[in-house]
Amino acid sequence: MKSPVHPLIKTVCALGLVMAGGVDCLHAEEQKSNEASIRTPGPDLANFPNSAFTLPQGRAYVELAPLNYTRRSAGGSPTQWSAGYLLRYGVTDDFELRLLSNGYTNVRGSDGPSGMAPQTFDFKWHVCDESKDSHLPAFGIEVAVQTDIASRVFREGTQPALSLNFDQTLPLDIAFEYNIGVFTQDSDEGKREAQGAFSWALQKEVVTDVAFFVNGYTNTGEGHPASAVGAGLQWTPTSRVALYTNLSGGLTQATPKFSALAGFAVAF
Repeated sequence: MKSPVHPLIKTVCALGLVMAGGVDCLHAEEQKSNEASIRTPGPDLANFPNSAFTLPQGRAYVELAPLNYTRRSAGGSPTQWSAGYLLRYGVTDDFELRLLSNGYTNVRGSDGPSGMAPQTFDFKWHVCDESKDSHLPAFGIEVAVQTDIASRVFREGTQPALSLNFDQTLPLDIAFEYNIGVFTQDSDEGKREAQGAFSWALQKEVVTDVAFFVNGYTNTGEGHPASAVGAGLQWTPTSRVALYTNLSGGLTQATPKFSALAGFAVAF
């Protein structure tokens, strides 16, 4: 007759099974956390400011705005349509490479030009996360260079830009996102000018996977400031896809009277 298994052996075997199950669960959680997600860090094209956050290493976003309409401003800038895009890739968890452009652009009018808008290369560095205890926002730095890779009629020279990006959680789970930066632009006389830029957005999820936001921007040119405010929605029907729209109105003569954007983003 076989002797019964020692209770200690039974205990060790049971612990081994529990630990093995725990390891399997841990691996499952790691795999889940490494899946592509449009929710984290979320698309940048939906509202005016860019977030302080970057994509996880090896992940990519394709953000498209096939409908981007700006109506003629009181200062004389023309009405135009464009189909913009933003391509993002996470080199590391805190460093992201980006390519953006207004894409194919059509300036309305009998002699309005059409063609590809300039390509802008930039990178974003996520410096730190938000500290809610200290009431300090998440912080990122973005450096961009607009190039002359464009149709001849839209070439404006090489134009660098710098942006400091912030994200902070306010009461009632309202997300506050804002950018403070500077960019360069050539005046009508051909003089290179540095302009300040400030953009902001307040966003809150109103129902599951649907967020409402208000946003605005102000660019300080020499005698030609541009400022607008607007609102929009972002819907995330799946973990990899987001749809968004943004409507805004100009507050100064140099700003388009009305702007409308609609697009989507896909995570890979």
